[in-house]
Amino acid sequence: MTTNRSLSGRMYEFWFRPVSAAGFGMMRFAFGLIAFVTMFLERENIQRFYGPEGILPREMTGSVLRSLWRFSLLDYVGTTGTWLLYAILLLSLFCVTIGLGRKWMLAIALVILYSFHEYGSITLDGGDTLLRLIGFILLVSPCYRTFTVANLRRRLTLIQGTGKDQPASERTMPIWPYRLLLWQMILIYIASSIEKWSGSMWRDGSAVAATLHLTDFTRLSPAMADSLSFMSPIMGYFTVFSQLAWGMLLLLGLLSFCGVLTSEAVNVFKRALLLCGIALHGAIFILMDVGTFSLTVFTAYLGLLLDDDFRAIRERLRMRKTAPLVVLFDGRCGFCKKSVFTLSMLDWLHRIEFASYHDPDNKKRYAPNISLAALNAEMHLRLSDGSYHKGFFAFRSLTWDLPALWILAPLLYIPGVSIIGSKAYSWIATHRA
Repeated sequence: MTTNRSLSGRMYEFWFRPVSAAGFGMMRFAFGLIAFVTMFLERENIQRFYGPEGILPREMTGSVLRSLWRFSLLDYVGTTGTWLLYAILLLSLFCVTIGLGRKWMLAIALVILYSFHEYGSITLDGGDTLLRLIGFILLVSPCYRTFTVANLRRRLTLIQGTGKDQPASERTMPIWPYRLLLWQMILIYIASSIEKWSGSMWRDGSAVAATLHLTDFTRLSPAMADSLSFMSPIMGYFTVFSQLAWGMLLLLGLLSFCGVLTSEAVNVFKRALLLCGIALHGAIFILMDVGTFSLTVFTAYLGLLLDDDFRAIRERLRMRKTAPLVVLFDGRCGFCKKSVFTLSMLDWLHRIEFASYHDPDNKKRYAPNISLAALNAEMHLRLSDGSYHKGFFAFRSLTWDLPALWILAPLLYIPGVSIIGSKAYSWIATHRA
């Protein structure tokens, strides 16, 4: 009986162990964004590629496209219906991106996206196929537990009402959707590596050089492609063997299930593969024009991030080992509470402490020599060395500690921005409720 209970416990751990839903929430956001942008950019080609009078007339679809297991709503509508479906698709993808409408909105988006892909399959690439696979995995997963408008509202209500954030346990999901995604990626990479190795060009190292000279795909000039050709064998072997190595995750996962390896050891190996994949697909994105393939792969990578992975990334990014920054805010101001909530959501590196200066203990500890009038006038940021930044300059300093705002941080140092920013901050501070 002990063995059976132990086995059942391991099975439960394997399939239903709660993990952070953040990875799948980010994957849903990226899926919706990529699909929306891709289809929006096709707006001038809707009738040409998908309309009944386009390059593939309706009466010819049966002879050109596959007839078995094929479905497309575009087979049953005219020109007006095509544009209506296109509008509904864009709207539903927008809602999926920001997390409105829950699963039924995702289902609508998938059915219409699949219809466009099936009808216009001659325009598709590998990125479109992977995007649909990601969408179907999202559809059967609890991908709406994080990064949604409803979740943000719920957390904000809790913060305002109780001063405490939503428990992390309410932003989890069972691990089985992660395993479905992982196995799908393993199958894709193993099949890709086997296909590559079956040809002679990948084995003799010339495949990458030949690809970089294909004028339909390369972003390089012939001279630049020639200059990189000497790296073709290294890049080719790296591509094949880094993809084939994904199969090792199956073996390592089995050893972990049997108790021979820890799950952390498997995650470390997975993170190494993800880094290799980022290097590989990042190089493809920079050097070649292959549509959305690289971005879609990165989207799938987001769903492969578990709690241990987030902690590892956070530790790598937390470069400064200093005391936390302290944001002194007005705990009696509703607008200030919302602002602090937003900052806390962006504080992924856990570098910031938020303290209401109306609390006597906080005032004495963090701002003993600053008057309440000065604190009321503008936000104060206490740095690790005990000095302070105020107002716009406090926000500008915070951007360096909030990864989501790193892209914005350098722009705030452009000459003249501080003048405009200070005036805007003063107006907002004066009119806050």
